[in-house]
Amino acid sequence: MAMKSDVKPIVLTADGPAFTGRTRVRAYAVQSTGASGSAVINTLVNSTQASASTTTGVYMTVQVGAGQTETLNLPEDGVLYKDGVGVTSLSNVTVTLFLDK
Repeated sequence: MAMKSDVKPIVLTADGPAFTGRTRVRAYAVQSTGASGSAVINTLVNSTQASASTTTGVYMTVQVGAGQTETLNLPEDGVLYKDGVGVTSLSNVTVTLFLDK
């Protein structure tokens, strides 16, 4: 039986990169910081900025209600980000990405 690589949590409280380089998102948790909020998880366009494009193929929008937490365990091998992963349009949330790196 093949072993999965170590999964590491990365916490983001502002727009920007979570990891530069090839990685897989295995799960995420998005927690409201008071009011309802949202964030976009997407590939990086450079080492300091996540893409705002909705056509990258790895674009995920997450919304959460006031005082709530949304979590998702992605099936099998998760979502591959060939050029790194980050968040953009982060509003009233803390995002934790669980990355296979």
